[in-house]
Amino acid sequence: MYLRYTTRRKDGKVHRYWRLVRSVRVGRRVIQQTVAQLGELDARGRLQAQALARQLIGTPEQAGLFDDGNRDVTVPVRLKGVRVERSRQFGDVYLALALWRGTGLADLCERLLPSGKEAVSWSKMAAVLVAARLCEPSSELHIAEDW
Repeated sequence: MYLRYTTRRKDGKVHRYWRLVRSVRVGRRVIQQTVAQLGELDARGRLQAQALARQLIGTPEQAGLFDDGNRDVTVPVRLKGVRVERSRQFGDVYLALALWRGTGLADLCERLLPSGKEAVSWSKMAAVLVAARLCEPSSELHIAEDW
């Protein structure tokens, strides 16, 4: 998620309206989907909005895995030789779980639903059920069979 602004001229004044957006793939295109309209923000308000976005999506869990310090290294790629195989969608599930953690529901379920002898803890099961309903609203039977 990131901040994007639009500029409007009204009565000779320039107004800059901010919104929190996320990138979503629709078919072959990537579009920016508005998460929240934030209105006119000063510099402090923009910093608070960015902090809110970081809190909602959390920190990348394995960002250091691919970061070797060479950010400006370019590599030539033959585009005709590139193909996509066995692609899977994961962005919606990732966003659902990031929102689950960012809103504090994961910690709440850990406290309220203690682990017992079950193979999958109740707090994880609650997260799976909520993410499945958010990403693909359907019955619990569909979730059990297809997820």
